[in-house]
Amino acid sequence: MALLRVKGGVMKVLPGGMEERGAQGQPRPTVGLVLGAGGVVGQAYQAGVLAALEREAHWDPRSADLIVGTSAGSVTGAAIRVGVPASDLAAATHGTPMSATGGALLKRIIPDDGPLPVPSVTSLLRPWNPPSLALIGRTLRRPLAFRPDVAAMTLLPRGRVDISDRARPLHEMVGDNWPEGLWICAARRADGARVVFGREGAPPAPLAAAVLASCAIPGYFTPVTIGGTEYFDGGVHSITNADVLKTQQLDTVIVISSMSAQRARTPSPDGLLRWSVHRRLEREIAHLESRGTTVVRLEPGPRTRSAMGLWAMAEHRAPGVVEAAYVETTNKLLTGSLCSDFGAQRAGSAAG
Repeated sequence: MALLRVKGGVMKVLPGGMEERGAQGQPRPTVGLVLGAGGVVGQAYQAGVLAALEREAHWDPRSADLIVGTSAGSVTGAAIRVGVPASDLAAATHGTPMSATGGALLKRIIPDDGPLPVPSVTSLLRPWNPPSLALIGRTLRRPLAFRPDVAAMTLLPRGRVDISDRARPLHEMVGDNWPEGLWICAARRADGARVVFGREGAPPAPLAAAVLASCAIPGYFTPVTIGGTEYFDGGVHSITNADVLKTQQLDTVIVISSMSAQRARTPSPDGLLRWSVHRRLEREIAHLESRGTTVVRLEPGPRTRSAMGLWAMAEHRAPGVVEAAYVETTNKLLTGSLCSDFGAQRAGSAAG
């Protein structure tokens, strides 16, 4: 058994996790798990990949020492940290039977809501915001760090779709308790600066509010106010935010990036976007590897990208995405194309 340590003294027991020591009494490898943005189909991709790692590689994602979630990844990360097995995340998305334990947990935290409305083009034709004083001041203080794409997101009209009700079940379950080893990335709406909730020094926030903030797509969802400050989607700063782990000295980091692609360039309508995300992820991985961390990267291949389509919130595509992601990940494990170090990680997990 492994323990999920929760700030505030609450303890939860999670089955199947890695123990504190591996074979021959050696300290077990430390593992980080990065779950990127990607909407509904991104969550489905994460569920399929994680289920394959759980079933085929015998590694339980709940045993990760530190989970970083952004947007869709914040939802997946929160579900894992409250004890939902990856196989049940996949089963719920695919519409197949879940375990009694995982099904009960998901029933408590997943809202019984209908599909989200599709945004119209006219919603972006509303008046945009002028640059805020916070954005101007941040640019003057750090001109070399100025990013036009991030600045543009702060200028978008305020989103009108309120998703606050969708996090009510999660808040009713965990309240103000924050699971240890979970970081949720969001961005300040005023200046686009990244905020990592759950990390030491971050503003205090209920878990449900942080997840909402991380998912609040600019111009689509209403920003989320925490401590008097408005936040929106953490993907504004980075789709994956893997670089927040660069100071953690983890042995292995597993990055699941649904919005990039295995190959840097793909001949598809979203090819430029996926190429851009892939390039930024390359830089983030370089930061981790320069500090001695082994990085296992998982990005959608052609079959999964076809299943995902072009609209991230296409709920009807989710079952097919789970299947394709599971098959792709299993094939990578069978062919050894993930990386040899993941095999060592599997051994550490099995020894626990």
